[in-house]
Amino acid sequence: MRGRWQVWVLMLAAAGCHGVALPPTRSPEPTITRPTSELPFTSPTVPILDGRNLPKLSPKAVTVPEGTTFRRVRESDCLLLAAGNASTANLLEQENQAPACGGTTDSAKARLRQTIRYHTALELRNRAAADALERFFQLTELETRTDLLRKSFPIVDDLSTRARSARAADVRFPFDPADLDRQRSQLEAQLEQAELGSRLLNLDLKRRLGLPYPPAEERLWPVGDFAIDPTPLDPEAAVNAAMADRPELRGLREFHRGLTPDVLPDARDFLRAGGPLLGLGSSESDPRLPWLLRRWLRKKSGPDPATVAELEVRKKQLLDIIADQERVVADEARAAVLSANSQRVRATLARDRVLGWEDKLAEAEKKRAAGQPGAEFLVPQVQLELLKARSELAAEVAAWHQARIKVKAAEGWLAWEAVPKGAGSER
Repeated sequence: MRGRWQVWVLMLAAAGCHGVALPPTRSPEPTITRPTSELPFTSPTVPILDGRNLPKLSPKAVTVPEGTTFRRVRESDCLLLAAGNASTANLLEQENQAPACGGTTDSAKARLRQTIRYHTALELRNRAAADALERFFQLTELETRTDLLRKSFPIVDDLSTRARSARAADVRFPFDPADLDRQRSQLEAQLEQAELGSRLLNLDLKRRLGLPYPPAEERLWPVGDFAIDPTPLDPEAAVNAAMADRPELRGLREFHRGLTPDVLPDARDFLRAGGPLLGLGSSESDPRLPWLLRRWLRKKSGPDPATVAELEVRKKQLLDIIADQERVVADEARAAVLSANSQRVRATLARDRVLGWEDKLAEAEKKRAAGQPGAEFLVPQVQLELLKARSELAAEVAAWHQARIKVKAAEGWLAWEAVPKGAGSER
């Protein structure tokens, strides 16, 4: 349904008297000769993927690289910039600014086309904002996890230094230096993966926000209030909001309300965008008559019975499409609310695990202060577990915010929040 809607509106946007002559096309020339598709037979052997030829790496630097600069970005910045830089939506609105054929835009057909373009552009902005905000919270989670990983290295490095000193002095120590080296290697791999994820998200998000391509050392830094609203969301309230505010539904309803004999060609085009056998029952009484003459005859005598009958069929078809899309949007809203409420529970459980490790760390530090045996080794172990639990909590909180954004996108509210008050149609 969404594909048909967008394809049809783009066809509608391109319709009119704005065409330009295109240069003649050139015949394609092959760049390579077609190779043979035969491969030799062989005996199966297991591929060697052990990477033994790689050189040994120096310990990874765990601090932020020098020279890195940061640009602050908030949730509201993401919403406005991504919605405003939705390219296809901007093209549709530019088409609404272009003069119509004959220089008039006051016909019912022209006004209906403008209305449909307007709502389609809003829907595209709604989705563009949702995609950008999803990446915004992914970046927020990655930067949090990266910071927590960096805090793990001093703990592991201190244990490793003490373990090597104890081994050199032939003193018993509860940690094996080789085990600690492997643990540090795993932390380095996780940090490398997190930093790569951050760089990739920066590239993607900057493009979606319409930011100029900056140096690689310039990064976006998410800021804001990332607390979770503890109040469960109501699925039916979200469905009601989506039914009322979702731009694509509004556009379809406007199309149905504005369907007249003059707009029947648009209805046929819209239906054909969804299936090649739809919209073929043209009721033009005599296609051999010039278009201007057919239009003049309709104005003089009104629509013929065949046109009136087709109009009723097209209205019924549009009502069926609207009903189907309402079901899709309603299910999307319900699913988004269910995910958000479930994610709130998961975040609460992750928070409880963090609190449990914080209590355990406080107990371990008391034991160490009292000089209890083994307490000095228990503290760093609990510290590492606490950092891991905080990383898990950050992931769950970020996932809740992403679920919250999906609820707003299902309701269509992201688009309306991006529209300046007083601009376009009123919500």
